Amino acid sequence: MTDASANLDRFNAMAAEWDDSPLRAGIARAVAGAIADTLPLHGGMRALEYGCGTGLVSVLLADRLGHIVAADVAPAMLDVLDAKCRRAGLSNIEPRRLDLTVDPPPAERFDLVFSSMTLHHIEDVPALLGTLTQMLAAGGWLALADLDREDGGFHGGPMPGVFHLGFERAWLMDRLRDLGLDDVTARTAHVARKPGPDGMPRDYPIFLATARRV
Repeated sequence: MTDASANLDRFNAMAAEWDDSPLRAGIARAVAGAIADTLPLHGGMRALEYGCGTGLVSVLLADRLGHIVAADVAPAMLDVLDAKCRRAGLSNIEPRRLDLTVDPPPAERFDLVFSSMTLHHIEDVPALLGTLTQMLAAGGWLALADLDREDGGFHGGPMPGVFHLGFERAWLMDRLRDLGLDDVTARTAHVARKPGPDGMPRDYPIFLATARRV
């Protein structure tokens, strides 16, 4: 079994209990808040969240955006999101299975493409960044939240499907500039606290990098 297959199986198996984690809920609230504070969101925007999981971030941004395509590789995660949207009456979130590492990108163009804690699961990050950039409409925004570079303690050691131990902000910002994006910035969105490998509480900063296609 490949790392990608093992990762997919793990996320499908965890989908039903995914939203029960205070850690994940706190990260989602902070990332959604940072996106809303940083970017000029409005109700006419068409957005894509890539790696949405159960839609924790998309649900929080739904009332600020016109339509959200919430995309993920794990069908079980999307099933949880679909049920959540039905219960809450959220008609502007469209769950969609999509794996941009193997699938062709959709024909739509988006005013906002965002992800939260997804990039470290992507083996070829520059390739994905190029694909996400191509999916932006003129003037569209890219917003990417992930871990600062760390030592592997966040996931408790090696784990299938975790290809990167966070990122250097400067490296990611340079990749966005290489793609011709403008207004490239990065800020701390959240500091997640959880036990490290030694059992002691540790802080793991999470940044939000944003850029605009001009």
